[in-house]
Amino acid sequence: MLIKQVFNNNVVLVYDEFKNREYILTGKGLGFQKKKGMVVDIDKVEKKFISDDTSVKKRLIALTEEIDPYIFDVTSEIIGKIEKFLGEDLYKYIYLSLTDHIAFAIKRFNEGILVRNTFLYEIKRIYKREFEAGKLAVDYLNNKFGIDMPEDEAGFIAIHIVNSYYQGNSEKYQEDIKVLKILKDVLNIIRYYYKIEYKEDDLDYDRLVTHVRFFAKRVLLNRRLDDNNDDLLELVKIKYCEAYGCVEKINDYIMNNYFYEIGNDEKLYLTLHIDRVTKKSYRTKVVTEEGKT
Repeated sequence: MLIKQVFNNNVVLVYDEFKNREYILTGKGLGFQKKKGMVVDIDKVEKKFISDDTSVKKRLIALTEEIDPYIFDVTSEIIGKIEKFLGEDLYKYIYLSLTDHIAFAIKRFNEGILVRNTFLYEIKRIYKREFEAGKLAVDYLNNKFGIDMPEDEAGFIAIHIVNSYYQGNSEKYQEDIKVLKILKDVLNIIRYYYKIEYKEDDLDYDRLVTHVRFFAKRVLLNRRLDDNNDDLLELVKIKYCEAYGCVEKINDYIMNNYFYEIGNDEKLYLTLHIDRVTKKSYRTKVVTEEGKT
């Protein structure tokens, strides 16, 4: 493959004469001291993009014009570390989104702008491995640039990793963000209703998070559990009246925001999960607006 254009030390446009097609290639040092017409060093190629994907080409060219080439190097190294940690290859387009994100994150930090990750708590619970990978990335960035970015940034990077699983399917990504929103709000409703703080290392708490996560997906897809336990729910309403009262608050929130009424079996399972987890949590004297997020 012959080089048609060198964007920077790490990004080049090439022409494959056998396939009669142009590609954008990335890799550490791929464009270093290279000129148009030279043969590309295939051993240095890390990512390969089809050049006729206009949106990708435009974005990559824009990035090479705006971002320090060193950031491309660092991003490649980080992606390599993440893939090794997770034991799998990430979708190649994360190279674009993560390079852009890292460059902007470093710029924000140097300007003293701190952006809080509103879903950090939920990301740490649902995407544990991705969050740990994000922490590896943040540690690497902090060491490389002599900065001290907080773990909020690890949460942002974790979401980029999760998004790469969907291979550019933005609808699936947006669905995940909506699930995180419902999970965050439901956990807060429970927390403020009982005035408690969760014991995050508790197995029942993990079960609650898992149940609410799948419940949120059912809400978004407008699917319901079959109601086969109406009689049992009547008993549970009496025995666990406080937990059931909390479920009714959750139902109000879901109805008002998603126009979805929680069925009886769903209420039954939520009541049981809430009762278990709140008995192991500890009460707090902090009084806050109920359901506020």
